[in-house]
Amino acid sequence: MNNNLQFTKLPFSIKTAFYIIAFLVLFVFSIIEAKGLLIPFTYSVLISFILYPMCTFFEGKGVPRILSILICFLLVVLGLFGLFYFFSTQIVNIIREFDDFKGKLLNLLHQGIEEYNKIIPNSKLDDESLLNQSKKWLSNSGSSLLSGTLNQTSNFFSGLILVPIYVFLLLLYRTGIRSVLLRFVHIDYRIAFTNLLTDVQQVGQKYIGGLITIIFIIGILDSIALWIIGIDSPFFFGFLAACLAIIPYIGTGIGAILPALYALMNHSPTMALYVLIAFWAVQFLEGNFLTPKIIGGEVSLNPLAAILSLVAGGFVWGLSGMVLFIPLAAILKIVCQNYKELEPIAGLMGDEISQGESINNEPKKPFWKKLFK
Repeated sequence: MNNNLQFTKLPFSIKTAFYIIAFLVLFVFSIIEAKGLLIPFTYSVLISFILYPMCTFFEGKGVPRILSILICFLLVVLGLFGLFYFFSTQIVNIIREFDDFKGKLLNLLHQGIEEYNKIIPNSKLDDESLLNQSKKWLSNSGSSLLSGTLNQTSNFFSGLILVPIYVFLLLLYRTGIRSVLLRFVHIDYRIAFTNLLTDVQQVGQKYIGGLITIIFIIGILDSIALWIIGIDSPFFFGFLAACLAIIPYIGTGIGAILPALYALMNHSPTMALYVLIAFWAVQFLEGNFLTPKIIGGEVSLNPLAAILSLVAGGFVWGLSGMVLFIPLAAILKIVCQNYKELEPIAGLMGDEISQGESINNEPKKPFWKKLFK
């Protein structure tokens, strides 16, 4: 070791650490307890980011602001109604086949137990006992699924009432909200803060708008692949998997399991394998080409930040958190980039950690040179 090198110990303050930990605990506890208010409001903010350009377009044509907002709402409702009408018949057919699906699943389980007992005769499984337990589990899961669906539906409709109200008010009073927020900032920094608000709105709009575009493209590609393979209701399974793609890294995998099981029950294991391969190819295309081109590197998060946001969102707000925390993390990244003290946090959330540069900016040596140095 070179004795000329001097090392300076890093400062540590127990008081500062305590304040940081206490703030984080209080913050997490608060957003968990207030999720009934925060979840629909967060959805409303992100939706208002998407509708904002449309509203300004109509306002630029001389349409009053209230009427512009109502026109935007009407277009969204018509679009959602068209999607629901398109998929409703396929959903009804799949629900009708659920009982037959349970029978085929039990038959597949029976065949699997027989093959297991043939391969490992010294450790036989009780076929009848396992089948009875499986039937009981399917019956209980069906009732719990129904009750859970009703519960989620009631929560969805209660949020469905609040979200349009929030969106309408946010779009209606957006100018006043911006003016009031500027009053919290010193006059010397108001221009920079105005640019920050614009960046946040544009990032939210670009992220959500890009995500909708990616979902549409993935839905088309998945549906075409399933149609070529020969799966029934290809557009339903294709767009269902595409909607699950809003959950990064695992959403597409979950979406691939459903059509693969359907192909396994109704066709053959080979067709189920084709489904998995097709979905993997679409996922590869989306991760390496679509997302970088449509959403862009300045908005996207690195895999570590995305997975942490995903897990934290699921822990705090459940499924809604898994959907919302990714765009919120992207917005947080932009906010941190505008504050000098928080720039390292933005670097941890962006692509800087994957550049592979050392701290002292020395060029990286090949591993075989390190072995013989």
